[in-house]
Amino acid sequence: MTGTGIFAAPPAGVSRIASEEEASALALRLLKPGRRWPVVVLTIAGGHDEPFGDAEEIKAAVGDLAEVVLMPTSGISWAFSDVMPDLTQVYGGAGRVYPVDHDWVNIPSRSRLRFAYSPQDRRRVTDLLINDALEAAMAAGLVEARTSPNVHQRSGTVQGVIGSRALVTLDDGTPATVWEELTVPGVPLERVVAKGQAVTGLYDPVSRRLDLRGALRYTDGASAEAAVVSAYQAGDLVLADVAAVADDMVSLRLLPGLAVDVDRDAVTSNPNDTLRGLFSLGEVVVCRVTTLEPLRLRLDDVDDDELPEPAPGLLPDGPSWLRLPDPELEPPAVPEVPRPAVALRPPAAPVVAPRRPTPLDLARKGAVPASRAAAPRPVDGAAVERERARVTELTNELAAEQATRRALAEELTRLRDRAADLEDELATATQKVERLQSRYRNADLARQRAVRQLKAAQSRIEQPQIGDSPAFADPEEQFRYEVYCEWARRVPAGDKDEKPLADYVLAPGFLQSVEEVAGISRAKVVAVVVEVLTGQVRHLPGRDAHQLRAGAAGSPYVTRSDGATCWRVALQRESAAARRLHYWRTRDGFEFSRVVLHDDYRP
Repeated sequence: MTGTGIFAAPPAGVSRIASEEEASALALRLLKPGRRWPVVVLTIAGGHDEPFGDAEEIKAAVGDLAEVVLMPTSGISWAFSDVMPDLTQVYGGAGRVYPVDHDWVNIPSRSRLRFAYSPQDRRRVTDLLINDALEAAMAAGLVEARTSPNVHQRSGTVQGVIGSRALVTLDDGTPATVWEELTVPGVPLERVVAKGQAVTGLYDPVSRRLDLRGALRYTDGASAEAAVVSAYQAGDLVLADVAAVADDMVSLRLLPGLAVDVDRDAVTSNPNDTLRGLFSLGEVVVCRVTTLEPLRLRLDDVDDDELPEPAPGLLPDGPSWLRLPDPELEPPAVPEVPRPAVALRPPAAPVVAPRRPTPLDLARKGAVPASRAAAPRPVDGAAVERERARVTELTNELAAEQATRRALAEELTRLRDRAADLEDELATATQKVERLQSRYRNADLARQRAVRQLKAAQSRIEQPQIGDSPAFADPEEQFRYEVYCEWARRVPAGDKDEKPLADYVLAPGFLQSVEEVAGISRAKVVAVVVEVLTGQVRHLPGRDAHQLRAGAAGSPYVTRSDGATCWRVALQRESAAARRLHYWRTRDGFEFSRVVLHDDYRP
């Protein structure tokens, strides 16, 4: 056995665990801090001589970046399990990669358990364990440290993408491969390269890997944000994928390394919605850029007939890294899942030490020890009866053991069938949930659009015709008249005593700013003025009412010598250069100062 010792580098071949002592030693080594490479542990299912995965192919793929160990499912694997923490064991034909860091000890999902149920799973489980091992090696910084000194820059053309590998023909005809694990973590390779694409990277002639990381366009959050600001404008529809989701927040990734948190208010107006019920991790969605500095997104004003901007490519001339799924295509049929060999802990076979032949055994065989042939001795009847009783006892124990094994085999078959059925049901349910989430979001967006259109229509019908035939010659009297009419229309009769119009004045230049600032209707300004005067603005999140600061965050608030404080309220939220209303809160009431663009912070 070569898998339990301490090495300067991982063993060159696949190691085999042959005893319980070696299994325990392997577990202790995995748990000891300071290990320098990941360890792939692939188990052999009970009743089989070889694993379902291809250990030799795994070792050939990871080379000296990881160690590969084979372990049978028997008392050996249970000795391993006894030492390992709960939920970090492996047996029954499954495989697992143990990273260098020890986060997996407390968070077992950091060391993913890869099940294999039959030889038909060979390709799948082999690829998964290779991927996991290379990701662990990348995280440990071993790829750079172990790179062959013979690597050099080469160019070629992508011939195709197969799973997590891309086939490349270099300019001199040499074949090479691009490995998904050596590109962008968490991004499928088909989003990084495409057939026919010209690529350039570092070629390792030993492994024939072509490393494209040096050509990646966005290597950190700063470069990704700069690319987004350069490529998009406020108001653009863009693609993002779901990086994280909570009940009241969803994190959308515009580029790897650049995620934007979006609050629930920017997704849905339905108070019964939770974002966990609307989004799935990894799902690609359409959203709108509302501002670039700071970068903010919304999802509640996306029209079905609007097309999003193409997502950037992660490599020069590469494919868009995000694409919407084709709504016309039905989800693929769930493949028949092989009946899993559920990893139950089999009972250990009883170990019975050889016993010496009894007189009864000899009598049955018709044999007599040579030493006694010349002088036969009388048979001890009591001893014979004791031996007969012992034989009967052992026979009963054997029958009970066989019955237990048959019962366990039947239970194992039932569990395999149930596990397969559950996997089928889970895959089907997951597809249904994703389709329903998408349909619900589309329906909710349609509802919100209808509500906005209805409000706009009502406003056009009920609002006095401003500008066509003014009721007053004096502009200020006309504006006050419009404010009063809006208040009378908007506040129900029974609420008018509780929501009266507060006293207010119009600062010099206010009415001029209302006329000069384009992109916002006078009726909208009047409506927001009423919200301010009645105090409603404090309860409307979309208005974002807050005191104006003299500079960046942390600067003092803007005040006047008479003690008045300057406030800022949103007239718009989803458009470029969104308009704002500035007003002073005085001891006697309100003084409306100006209508301004978003980036104008003068009082």
